[in-house]
Amino acid sequence: MKNISKKLHNAIFQDSIEELIEWVNKKGFSVQFDYCIQDEMRPADKLITVSTRQSKENQFYSFLHECGHLILSKNEKSYRKKYPSSAKLWDKNNYSLQNSHKYKVDTVAEEIDAWRKGLEIAKRLNLYVDEEKYYNLTAKFVWTYIEYYGKLASAW
Repeated sequence: MKNISKKLHNAIFQDSIEELIEWVNKKGFSVQFDYCIQDEMRPADKLITVSTRQSKENQFYSFLHECGHLILSKNEKSYRKKYPSSAKLWDKNNYSLQNSHKYKVDTVAEEIDAWRKGLEIAKRLNLYVDEEKYYNLTAKFVWTYIEYYGKLASAW
């Protein structure tokens, strides 16, 4: 896709976003795109939000990632088994768990898994993904969690 115009490039990813919105709606979730929001999947609200402060391609990849979270959280038993500290934190509103190594590892693991699930969704729906760019974005965002937790650890 290196030799196509930016307009066509954006149109391709907008079409993929539209297909993914339909998929999310079938799962009972809605989607909101806005400049003043962050990328997140909010299960209690059945809502995925995506920031428009990024390129159309990155919006699509971030959206895929949030869809990965949707899939991971759909099966509660499986979620609790894979990310036990995260599940306990939300069960008991025990926010002291956020400082535990277990919770931090669960968070990083879930983030990586959500990126991987997002790519699986794209493949299942036959949506184009530049896998190198997707991987670069995955690494960039997962690293923010690692850096954040590293800064917290060094503050102790």
